[in-house]
Amino acid sequence: FVNTLRLIMLAQTIQRTIPRTFSLFSPSSSVPSRFFSVDNLIPSDDDGRQTGRRGAELEFEKKGIDLYNRDPITPPSDQGSYSNPVLVPSGDGSRTVGFVDPQTHAIYWFNLAKGPVHYIKNLGLYFKMEEL
Repeated sequence: FVNTLRLIMLAQTIQRTIPRTFSLFSPSSSVPSRFFSVDNLIPSDDDGRQTGRRGAELEFEKKGIDLYNRDPITPPSDQGSYSNPVLVPSGDGSRTVGFVDPQTHAIYWFNLAKGPVHYIKNLGLYFKMEEL
């Protein structure tokens, strides 16, 4: 009987002290809760925390401008010769280009830099970067 009474008293003591010792428990419930921010919301990309290319891309998206076009290029059939190269728009000095082959629908990826016309041997076409 004495051991049972001690066990009950120990359980009551633990029950009273646990909510005060752990800050994970909210006062209204005994279920632990975690907070990621002050207002209990998950932060978004619009909070101004992004820097570099991603930050610049988000700033231009707010203005309605697509800074980095990720769509593959499918030019008209008459483009791709040395005198009429496929023009690739870019605001940087170089960029990675994805070209969709109209016959096989495969995407070929290659790097293109500012300057003269570039010949891509795998495609048999000429490309030139167009500055924005």
